[in-house]
Amino acid sequence: MVVAGVAVAILGPYALYLLSPHAPRVSTQETQSGPPGVDLDISDLDTLPDSLRDGAMLLLTTETPEPPDAIANLPVATGANVLRPVSEAVEENQPVLYWSAAFGEPPYTVSISDDRSQVIARAQGIQNTSWMVLIPLRRGGEYTWQVTVAGASEQASFRVLDDGQAMLWRAMQAAHKDSHLVIGLVAQQLGMLAIAEREYTALAKSYPDSNTAALLLNNVSDLRSR
Repeated sequence: MVVAGVAVAILGPYALYLLSPHAPRVSTQETQSGPPGVDLDISDLDTLPDSLRDGAMLLLTTETPEPPDAIANLPVATGANVLRPVSEAVEENQPVLYWSAAFGEPPYTVSISDDRSQVIARAQGIQNTSWMVLIPLRRGGEYTWQVTVAGASEQASFRVLDDGQAMLWRAMQAAHKDSHLVIGLVAQQLGMLAIAEREYTALAKSYPDSNTAALLLNNVSDLRSR
């Protein structure tokens, strides 16, 4: 659904856009009012690089959500107690892993493995339901983490944004920090589904009568529950 190699295709043009003098784009009537079926003001999308804008337009109108290419091959979680990150991308190279207290009473054991199934970090005796990875993970890498309690284990996988994608994400946050719509659409295209869901939730609260906001939230929630 989203063009592969988004950072390579987008970051260079967007960096030039930020650093070079440029005339503002003239918003078309379609952008101001939205394409058929879109009931939100999407004029801010006109400031995005073309690839991101095209991907955003697809997300605004699709009825059948598909995971972005960057995370499409990540395996599903083996249980419902691993909460995040689960089959998604993260910006941090030392992410915090979260699981449910319903999984069992502490202490917990957590481990993380690389794409060769080699354990690269492990912690025992954890009393909380979260743990920050203590070593920097490779950008662009895919990882699997596992939490164990009382002999039962569940695991989930995630991907760390590569350098270009992380730079792009920070630039978009700086440029559109006040727009739940834009930040949500960019996050979803980069595979950061938890962030997209958070932004769409805020959007739906701001526009409770918007069918488009409800569609975006339902779609990303569906992706996260698979």
